[in-house]
Amino acid sequence: MSGGLCFAVLASLFVVDLVFTVNEGQVYHGTIREDALEKQEVDLDFPLFVRNRKGLSGDEICGYTVYKPNSAPIPFQVILEDRKTGSAKIVLAKGSELNYESVKSYEFEIAADDCVTGAHSVREFVHIDVEDVNEFAPAWKEQTYIAEVREGLLHDQILKLETRDEDGSEAFSKVCQFHLLTTEVPFEITKEGYLRNTEPLDYSSRHNFILEVQAEDCGKKLSDRLLVNILVKPECKVGWKGIRSQMGYVVKSGQKSVASNATLEMCDEVCRVTQLSVSIRLRSNETETGCEIDTDAISSRSSICGRHPDTIDLLPGGKHLPSVDGAVKPDGVVEFDGKTVAIEVPAETFSGRLESRFTMSTWLKHKRQSAEEEEEKQHILCIADGEGMSRHHYSLFLHNCRLVLLLRKEPGPGVDMNVFQPAEWRWRLPEICDDKWHHYAISMEFPEARLFIDGKLFVRSKRNGDIIDDWPLHPSRKVHTTKLIVGACWEGTEGRFGQFLRGQLAELAIVNNDTETDHVIGCINSCREKIDFHAISEMDTGMSVSMNSAMTQIDISGHTKESVENLVSKIGYVNPRVKMTPESSHLTFETSVRCADGSNVSVIDSDVTIDFVEERPSKIMLTGSTQLVRNDHEVARGEKIFHDLLIVVQPSVAKDSDLIEMQAASKVAHHLELCSVVVQPEFDVANEQFTYPENLVKQLGLTVELSTYGVSINGEAKISDYIDVMQAVQYVHKKVDDLNTRTFHLTCSKDGGTVVSNELVVELDVIHGEQKHGQSADRVAADKLFHSVSNYKADGSKISTKQEEKSSGVGIAAAVVICVGFLVFIIILGVIRIRSVHQRSVEVNVEERQEMEWDNSALTITVNPMDNETVCEESEVNGLHAEETDTDDDIGSFHDDRADSSDDEHGRAKSHDLEWDSTTATY
Repeated sequence: MSGGLCFAVLASLFVVDLVFTVNEGQVYHGTIREDALEKQEVDLDFPLFVRNRKGLSGDEICGYTVYKPNSAPIPFQVILEDRKTGSAKIVLAKGSELNYESVKSYEFEIAADDCVTGAHSVREFVHIDVEDVNEFAPAWKEQTYIAEVREGLLHDQILKLETRDEDGSEAFSKVCQFHLLTTEVPFEITKEGYLRNTEPLDYSSRHNFILEVQAEDCGKKLSDRLLVNILVKPECKVGWKGIRSQMGYVVKSGQKSVASNATLEMCDEVCRVTQLSVSIRLRSNETETGCEIDTDAISSRSSICGRHPDTIDLLPGGKHLPSVDGAVKPDGVVEFDGKTVAIEVPAETFSGRLESRFTMSTWLKHKRQSAEEEEEKQHILCIADGEGMSRHHYSLFLHNCRLVLLLRKEPGPGVDMNVFQPAEWRWRLPEICDDKWHHYAISMEFPEARLFIDGKLFVRSKRNGDIIDDWPLHPSRKVHTTKLIVGACWEGTEGRFGQFLRGQLAELAIVNNDTETDHVIGCINSCREKIDFHAISEMDTGMSVSMNSAMTQIDISGHTKESVENLVSKIGYVNPRVKMTPESSHLTFETSVRCADGSNVSVIDSDVTIDFVEERPSKIMLTGSTQLVRNDHEVARGEKIFHDLLIVVQPSVAKDSDLIEMQAASKVAHHLELCSVVVQPEFDVANEQFTYPENLVKQLGLTVELSTYGVSINGEAKISDYIDVMQAVQYVHKKVDDLNTRTFHLTCSKDGGTVVSNELVVELDVIHGEQKHGQSADRVAADKLFHSVSNYKADGSKISTKQEEKSSGVGIAAAVVICVGFLVFIIILGVIRIRSVHQRSVEVNVEERQEMEWDNSALTITVNPMDNETVCEESEVNGLHAEETDTDDDIGSFHDDRADSSDDEHGRAKSHDLEWDSTTATY
């Protein structure tokens, strides 16, 4: 008990003494940079000297004692400068280093030492702060960033860029600014590191963005560059996926699947489907039935359908009818300009008199015009007074998008001239002004007239199908003749044509004193373009499928999404068309969805455009180097993998002699729709990427899709354009030390994927280390391989071409070098030596220039015929030379110099035996 009490008293006395000491002595605060060198002085707030001499008996100070608060070393020492005042400085001790990140401050006490007694003065407290130095640059927490962004929206925080900095102080460990190094992109980075887009993104314009960013701390140190891959996600729309918007249909190819991978995307809709209905409709821009509009096709259908034998065609192309310059197209269609084109039908073709029973039919294409033009009557057919008067006896004309038949009764036996009779039939039809081909047939059994549009009977209503009565025509002594005109009407009183037609006609037929059967009219319009469906057996319980007789519409309904998707995937298309047409057909998918809660989900319609092609070319041939060997620094800068690519469309049968012409012609005559490059293995997006000629792609209207699997170029363009684009595509690898081999697979296609090329596989091998001459070893080997590949057809047969050895160019170059040296030697020896050399069998004629510069165009080398040297021909591929370009411009276009060496030129070379002319030599 007494021992504990004694210890407590001693401890309290020690604390009191310590507090007294600290409070009695001076307190010094100092600072020093962490990168300070040995003996560098600490910057103190007060000069260090002895202020309180308590405890000191002598007049001089011999030094200072440092008291550590703990066992940790103190990297400072006190250097005495004045023994009288005790003035001193604190410096970094020898062999000591400071590290702010480890120790930010030091605290210790010092006391002056008496020179006489060795006693210590009152202790003084020292606190030294280590100032941080910006030693470290910011480092990214992730090696790469990938984010998905929905198109059409502004996102404030796409992702947050985060760094770490090993500097200890906030001033140097904090990032003050982020730099977006990629220019002309709709993004920015906030000070907090949030990446955001400045404008809505468009998936159709660009599928992804590769951004390069850099961080800068408050001490101005920059981080390494970082790649950020922003993937643009298309706006999720409830609708069908896996249904192509466009497909090619090869003429006479039979049934083709339209939606084999169809699935209904419901996005985030919370809907338990109870009823799903899909209506698929076939529409054609040519006619509603998709019929071919030309004289041969119309005549063929008429013959097949059994048209009335007394049918008379009133248009040019019909028997004994005059042609109209410039109005009749090659396919037999007549175009009426509304100003000058009118055709008078000769009496020997048709008398012009209509009986009470007849059928009048035509194919018509007419578009809506100005209100003023529509107010004028536009006559398809008109018979009027030839002179004296301008009465219209009967006519078929257009007026305000109406089809009108005028039929005035002629005077004659049994005709009551005082009784009104039906004389005009009017039909308001949207088809008249939709600028599409339609077939119109009017069957008259007076007074009943029936109209057929595209083979279907028009149903008259109270609001549509007016019949106007009129008096019969009275006889007139002024009129002696009539004129039957197609495309206008004759004005007898003025002696000119008027009321011209603006539109196109294909066939204008009349069956007189009888009518065409409804079956024939329908048959002529049934061109059998239709939806193909044969999956009735796959229907689930509760499903329904209905279709019209023409198979141009099919309706599918079911209770589950999966069952309807299955039937939709079986939808096909078939068309027996025998001729290619510039027009397209369309399949439209209209969908309705009902959910269990009674709500309906809106579904966007899907439309498939069907384009027609005559026949499928046998092959698209891709040729080029299949193995590349490049230095690592070349790959780091960017390597054009397909620099010598050639694309040729080869017909089914091609002779060797046709290959050169085929290669040149296919670049213009054919188009491609897709070229895709697949890499193996997948891309490391942090270090690898493809670059492409953005300006050229934009000019051609192409789209580019980049992914970890490679790159795809989409859109219709000429083969030559695709060659330019693909030759400019570059592969870039930023950490080539990790790369040894890369494989690229290129394929191209056209006609909606129905024509696909061979697969060109290119292997890239990387050499690590600099080449002495700055050129990869494969520059020659790859060219040889390219020539070898190009000399074969797609079926493997050899293309016969004359091969010249490349060694001839090397030999000529060596000969030139020898001759130059020899010439210098001749000049040194003098005129005598020159004469002796001229007696040799080799002559060298050189135009002298300043500093011995040679002009190879004037070089002629005559070789002694007695020397058995072989003259080799220049290497040639089908008469085409593919030269590599190193151009790094944006479009990176590739130009082939087509230097065709004719047989005559080879013949002349051979006839001169071994005489060389440098103007044709290749060095």
